[in-house]
Amino acid sequence: MAASTAPAPAHLRLVPALPLSEIQPDQPDQPATAADLLVCIEPTYWARYKGTRAQLEAEGVIPKDTKWPESGAKVCWEDGNLEFTLNRTRPDGMKGPMKLWLAGDYWCLDIDVKGRDWQWRARQNIEEKAKELAAEIRRHTPQAIREDRLRWDRYWKAHRDTAFQAFKAKFVPERKKPGRKPKAAVPAISDGVQA
Repeated sequence: MAASTAPAPAHLRLVPALPLSEIQPDQPDQPATAADLLVCIEPTYWARYKGTRAQLEAEGVIPKDTKWPESGAKVCWEDGNLEFTLNRTRPDGMKGPMKLWLAGDYWCLDIDVKGRDWQWRARQNIEEKAKELAAEIRRHTPQAIREDRLRWDRYWKAHRDTAFQAFKAKFVPERKKPGRKPKAAVPAISDGVQA
């Protein structure tokens, strides 16, 4: 079955830079904390920024004259072919009732392309599946099977052609196949006595 051709959302975590003396390259990345600015991008569809007011303003994604929403309200605006929605959000990993984070300084800014709502995305998914189905149906037609056989015949003919292989070896080094690692020497045991 063919894998979906839809691009996966890109996730980017922007963190403050550490002084060189504190960088330890052998330690894995730590999970994002509330101090991190989180950026999630779905190509051709939307982007989401999550962070404090200062982080969002520093990124330049909030216009200077924006009136920040109170409590659980949202502020929406449009700019060109983009739609913006700004509201408070629960920091990742925070548990408890909404009243704990509703007055906090953690915000979510959604940026959507106009006209590309969930219905647009659903239509895109249907079109992608239709293309995959058409490609799979075509792959089983007599013409596609003939083309595939011809492609394999050309491959094997070139593979067996010693003159072509010698010419190719001048420009493309032969791939060295990884061999087996030698077995560790095991001392021989005879009659229960090691040699």
